[in-house]
Amino acid sequence: MESWHLIAPDWASLDTIWRSPQPFLLWPVCDKPLLAYWLDEAVRRGVPSVTIEAVDRPHLVRRWLDQRDLWSRSIVVHAQPGGGEGKECLPLRSLPGAEVPAVESAGDLMRHWYGLQVEALRRRSSGMVHLDHEYRPGIWFGPGARASADAVFTPPCWVGSHASIGPGCRVGPQAFIGPGVFLDRDVEVVESVVCAETYVGSHTTMKRMAAQGGLLMDLERGVGVEVLDEFVLAPLGAAASVPSWAERLLAAVVALPLEAIARMAHRGAAPAETVARLTRSRSVRLRTYATGPLCLRRAGWLRHVAAGKMRLMGVLPRSEDDWAALSAEARSVLERAPAGVFALSDLYGCHSPAQPDEWMHAVFQAGAADGAGQRLARKNLFRIALTTPIEP
Repeated sequence: MESWHLIAPDWASLDTIWRSPQPFLLWPVCDKPLLAYWLDEAVRRGVPSVTIEAVDRPHLVRRWLDQRDLWSRSIVVHAQPGGGEGKECLPLRSLPGAEVPAVESAGDLMRHWYGLQVEALRRRSSGMVHLDHEYRPGIWFGPGARASADAVFTPPCWVGSHASIGPGCRVGPQAFIGPGVFLDRDVEVVESVVCAETYVGSHTTMKRMAAQGGLLMDLERGVGVEVLDEFVLAPLGAAASVPSWAERLLAAVVALPLEAIARMAHRGAAPAETVARLTRSRSVRLRTYATGPLCLRRAGWLRHVAAGKMRLMGVLPRSEDDWAALSAEARSVLERAPAGVFALSDLYGCHSPAQPDEWMHAVFQAGAADGAGQRLARKNLFRIALTTPIEP
């Protein structure tokens, strides 16, 4: 067999609805990323080696491969186009052997992704090797998934590992429930995708929709909206973005004294006020003083930590202009990172998102493996807090 040269699509500019932190070839398709289907097919066909041409976030592709002992043959990731001479070049845009529809808009991209779920489930059979169990024809459950006795399932549908389906729920047809999802009482999911670690509240109906945490995406209209009511939709794996009670208590204790000292140091002069967006839907007004160490300059920020909106340590909060200046790759990482009063970038003299190198430190803090960036920031908390920036 010839070696394969897989060409991954660069659809980051079209991903304006979900704004996934992963490139398209790592988007989940039932129980595994799209790329895994191609590697499984390569093994089945005896392909000796695979080269992946991934212009969009190749470091994440390499990280995904490094974390998995997939097979014994060579897998190489290239960040630059070309290099497919002498190899079979295949577009990695759909499942192996499937047709690729035209993808020209954000709505097309989301509908294509949903179509991959449908096709992957259609191809499944009980004779295939996988961890899921087909407990009735066309109804698949992952390991540890649970369902109430009166929940109704209409094939075809798929329920991921450790998902929980509540009483009176109706799932299917063409419904895909991701790992760790919690469907509360009387939820209906038809021709829709509920992504991993998402809570769907009681008496909610989803049809031709996709949900990720608090983001609800309409597959027909090609639009998305952040649902603010956590009893309707909410992320289940967002504990890292919420300050601990110890952080909130510390912030509540020191905020008022530090603000009083900052006001005296500035002789009553009003601090500068900016609006920063912490998440897709939550913005706060930050009061920042112009002189002194960071613990005084940002004393007003501590109120938001006490209120549970920010972390003590995290990436710096950004204005809309600051977000617009980021690349799509950096934005996808930082949008899911907790904002904090003090940041790793402060340790390296970058005290504002407007500084050219700040985003690199922020991406490292947010995306380093095993939380190494966040641990480094916490280790230097007091040093950062007492830092007096050279710039006014």
